[in-house]
Amino acid sequence: MRTHTNNRGGAVSLLYTALPALAAALLAFAGPWAFVNSSRPFPPPDRIREVRRSAGEDSLALSLGLRRLAADVWFIRLMQYYGSPEVERVRDEEGHIELEADFGGGKYPEFLPLARHILALDPYFTNAGLYAAGSLAFNLYRPEEAVGFLNGALVYHPKEWKYVTMLAAIGYSKAKDPGKVAEIIAPLLLEPDCPVMIRQLAAFLNKKAGNYRAAYMIYKTILETTKDRFYIENATKELAKLEKMKAGGK
Repeated sequence: MRTHTNNRGGAVSLLYTALPALAAALLAFAGPWAFVNSSRPFPPPDRIREVRRSAGEDSLALSLGLRRLAADVWFIRLMQYYGSPEVERVRDEEGHIELEADFGGGKYPEFLPLARHILALDPYFTNAGLYAAGSLAFNLYRPEEAVGFLNGALVYHPKEWKYVTMLAAIGYSKAKDPGKVAEIIAPLLLEPDCPVMIRQLAAFLNKKAGNYRAAYMIYKTILETTKDRFYIENATKELAKLEKMKAGGK
């Protein structure tokens, strides 16, 4: 995801500083109800693998019962990481080494460990799971890792049909049938909290398959549902292209 993240690092640090106070407020106002009504199981602590020296933060979140909040924080960090350019050394025609920024399509070696860390903290954070799987499969071109990640997510969330849909889409993508992949993803688009990255993927696949009207409607939905400048600019550009094609067809 392409977002401006200059101010988020400080916000994340401040959030972890405030964790004890937030936990106290939860206990004071929600009392035992918050825990009695949380019946879905979480992975045991030994399933949580340390990333970026997270042991202290993870222990704090576990001891205070704030796994969900910790997962939110790590999802912000994942988006910060993936939203930053990955610099690669390349040689020009004359053999000189240059630095070239690659947004979104680089290697990002920490992406999968960070994504797994999020779902180890909160396996029911579906949006994070979809974002990670979609990025791995279709942006980073690592479908095998995406499938393994989703299979792990289904262990604690076996009835999550959105994960199954994503698995099917990844499977069909290998058959190079963009129309079928778009058809499989379509039910996800009806969800109000569908990640914008999934919507953009669906629009691209429909356009590639020649389903221009479907692509047009999805791009319009992106403009209406996101504040992310990257996706807004891209949707505006694609809508202009599609409108020009439509006018030319007449």
